[in-house]
Amino acid sequence: MDLPPSAGNPRAMISEEVGITSITIKYSRPDVNKREGKIWGDGNVVTYGFSTQSFITNANTAPWRAGANENTTITFEHDVKVEGKDLKAGTYGLHMAVWPDKATIIFSNQTDAWGSFYYEEKNDALRVDVKPVALDKSVEWLKYEFIEQREKYCVIALQWEKLSIPFRVDVDVDKIVLARMKEQVTGQRGFNALNLQAAVNYFANKGIYLEEVLPWAQRSANFKSFATLNALSSVYTKMNKTKEADSVLSEALLYATPVQALNAGRSLVTAKRLDKALEVFNANQKKYGDIFQVNAGFMSYYSAKGDFKKALDYANKALAQAPETAKPAVTANIAKLKEGKDINQ
Repeated sequence: MDLPPSAGNPRAMISEEVGITSITIKYSRPDVNKREGKIWGDGNVVTYGFSTQSFITNANTAPWRAGANENTTITFEHDVKVEGKDLKAGTYGLHMAVWPDKATIIFSNQTDAWGSFYYEEKNDALRVDVKPVALDKSVEWLKYEFIEQREKYCVIALQWEKLSIPFRVDVDVDKIVLARMKEQVTGQRGFNALNLQAAVNYFANKGIYLEEVLPWAQRSANFKSFATLNALSSVYTKMNKTKEADSVLSEALLYATPVQALNAGRSLVTAKRLDKALEVFNANQKKYGDIFQVNAGFMSYYSAKGDFKKALDYANKALAQAPETAKPAVTANIAKLKEGKDINQ
């Protein structure tokens, strides 16, 4: 029945994403309620290990419900690894058996029980052991928290009273994103050049799954713009197809703004392809004349060549033309050039 939670244990939910994979925990929150020092351990609120509260066995087979009231549940949108062990996408009942030096976290296929009274090991999808961590300050109301978030993993912790029980969840983000993109490019979104370009750039920047995304880059480039053509050029570059990359980049520059051409040239400088970078900067000058972005490009090129005197000439021109927001960076580059240092490093 849709009634307020019993025993004053408010219901809660926490959710975050790793990559595009959502992880959601639903639970009820008991409080310490003047029981500090009496939460963890034999004879306390959470008995060490397994308790005799099982309605099935009447033996020490019942873990803690890792919350209050009905099952705590955790949902993974995609397949993950928990503490290095595989776990399929889905929703699981979350239970724990806690000892002073370790905690066993249990992911059960049974998700709609009340507490752990009807828990049975045969329904386990996964068990992992982790190390509890002492907290300096007491947490009054039990909570789950994402205490560490990285590109391809997160660490989730149950925290109550002065104890934290963390566990790590790893996600194969790039593989999952690739699968999602394959689904989306076949639908209406795949007929939008910006969508294709975004998908291509994600993998091109990482240098992965290039054979898979090359057809998307080619489709996107049919909608001719600097951005779409440059994305295709980037894929060819990462595939070590320099001839194709240069050809497409030359076409992309026909549509480039001064800033886009400057950035393209700087990327070539970074890649140590100075002859091609000069070609880009010369094209930018021919198209737009004596402007800030052109002189900034030549400053970068001649610095990479080690011709700091000539680089300084262009740097001073660029400084006189620079918008206020760019002046500090150009001034800093001038200082480096006067010291005989390459501004590209």
